[in-house]
Amino acid sequence: MWIDPNVDRKGSIIKDNILSGHNKDDHSPAFSLFELNITGFCNRYCKFCPRSDKKVYPNRKEFISDELYSKIINELGAMGYNSIIAYSGFSEPLFHKKIEDMIQSARQSCPEARIELYTNGDALNEKKLAALFASGLSSVHISLYDGPEQIEKFSEMRNKAGIKVDQFILRKRYPTKKGGYGLIFSNRAGMVNPEFFGTGRLPSPLKSECFYPFYMMFVDYVGDVILCSHDWGKKLIVGNLNHESILEIWSGERINTARERLSRRDRCFRPCSECNVKGTLIGKDHFLGWKKHRKTVFRSKSDKKS
Repeated sequence: MWIDPNVDRKGSIIKDNILSGHNKDDHSPAFSLFELNITGFCNRYCKFCPRSDKKVYPNRKEFISDELYSKIINELGAMGYNSIIAYSGFSEPLFHKKIEDMIQSARQSCPEARIELYTNGDALNEKKLAALFASGLSSVHISLYDGPEQIEKFSEMRNKAGIKVDQFILRKRYPTKKGGYGLIFSNRAGMVNPEFFGTGRLPSPLKSECFYPFYMMFVDYVGDVILCSHDWGKKLIVGNLNHESILEIWSGERINTARERLSRRDRCFRPCSECNVKGTLIGKDHFLGWKKHRKTVFRSKSDKKS
């Protein structure tokens, strides 16, 4: 099975930072990937994305508020968070006019964090690239959707901006003679037309554990914390950062209920019932740490009762 090289890179960082942002309230393993979807807008309509159907997934030129973003970054800083902060999600982050200020704020609050930005590169130029890294960005990850000619274009831009090779990741996402787009397709938890994959919908939920909610926290631009980055339909919102803290949501009943079911290979709830992602390539250590923690909690409660 082909695996995106980004999986090994990200998996290694996440494993090495399993105690990052350790939850001091209940000593459970915290997330090592904090992903932010900072806008509702993207300028592309890729076939393998829910945005390919505007009726299913309309574009919205809406953005995360300054107040909410400051609250989030300040909380991460108070936690001493030092793993991945990713500007990615369901949109094109470069269309946020304050992206450099946002990165600078994240760098000031979380000086040891790895700050990553994922983009289609359409709004990127030499000046913008230099400004992003001057603000404190660790790496930019550009998805190449048009063809191999983009490699030369962006490589030249990198050289002129003086950015190191290991800070500048080009991800081949264009159709090749061998087929595919340089990625393993996700059906976005049932949001993408199954005919694109040449198959129908899942006949039944996968019987597999999934580690996503054990190692990552995904925040939408309105403050909703969504179960994972594959839930494009936003079918399971486990909290909202306008009204709750990061750690309250991370250790809350809603997300723990989903984790409990996933740990038993039970995906009979939305969005997981419709998702075709196995979800076990990254995060096993977080998953095992959470299970161990839960056993400790239940044992402690049992001892108190007796």
